[in-house]
Amino acid sequence: MNILKANYINPSMNIVREAYRILENCGLVVGITDTLYGIFADPFRDECVSKVYVAKKRSRKPIPLLASSPKAVFSITDADHFLQRFLETIWPGPITVVLKPMDNMFSEKIHLGTGKIGFRVPASPLPRKLAQLNGGFITGTSANISGLKPARNIDEAIKQLGNNVDLYIDSGTAPIGEPSTVIDLTSEKPIIVRDGAVSYRSIIHLYKHIVLKNHD
Repeated sequence: MNILKANYINPSMNIVREAYRILENCGLVVGITDTLYGIFADPFRDECVSKVYVAKKRSRKPIPLLASSPKAVFSITDADHFLQRFLETIWPGPITVVLKPMDNMFSEKIHLGTGKIGFRVPASPLPRKLAQLNGGFITGTSANISGLKPARNIDEAIKQLGNNVDLYIDSGTAPIGEPSTVIDLTSEKPIIVRDGAVSYRSIIHLYKHIVLKNHD
C-alpha cells in the first residue's frame, strides 16, 4: 500500500502515470472524484474487476464506469444527436447515466450480462486523466466496503479498504460528499435508479427539453 498526495484541481501527471502503471498491472487505485472517493481499476479485464469485488467485500452487482470525456462514451454507444447534447449538458458532473455499449469491450463483471453500464464524466481532473490513459474508461465505484458509509476523504477509505488497494491518492475532502444520481436511459422512458447529488426532477426536466421534445 502506497499513499501519494495530489492537487485536486491540477494533479501531477507523474502521479497520474504512476496510477496508470498500477492499473496496467491489474492493481487498484483509490482517488478523489467530485462526489466521493472511488476505486479505480481497469474495466476491460475480468481479473482486475474481480479485485474490486474483493476489496469491497461485495456480491455480484454492476460496477459504474468513469469516462475521460463525453466523446469517449459517444464512441461506444449509439447515442443520437439529441442524447449527446443532453449528456454534454450534464457532464462533467454528478450524474451517472445507464446506457448500452455497442459491443462487449468491457469485462462481463462490469455489467453482469445485462449489457447495461452506468457511465459518468466526473468534474474532478484526476479520474478523467487516468481514464484517458486507460482507453477512455476506469471503474468508478465508491471507496468503501459494501454496505458501509462511502469515503469522503483518504483516511476513511484506508480504514475500510486497507491493503486491498495498491495506491491511495490523497486530494483532500471530496467537494460534493454524496453519491451521484443514477438515471437509466436504456428504455423508452428514463428511470431513476438512485437519488443523489442532483434532483431527479431537474434531470428529467432537462431530458424532456433536449431529447423528448425533439423526438415527438
